[in-house]
Amino acid sequence: MTPARELPRLEVLTWDQMAGRACVWCKTLLTTGAVSAGTIRDQDGAHVLDTEVWACPPCDAGEKPN
Repeated sequence: MTPARELPRLEVLTWDQMAGRACVWCKTLLTTGAVSAGTIRDQDGAHVLDTEVWACPPCDAGEKPN
């Protein structure tokens, strides 16, 4: 799946966004209807830091501003 827009860097995400509890773009807490926004690929030396992130339906549809 190719994200509709570029995903943010891992360093700028909140704990809730990294845990899949909040939208990757607008930070709204996700309750139902979350949509996979893709995976942020990152690495720190030998440690793989890949993180799957989620979006709320309006952000996934492009209805909310960046």
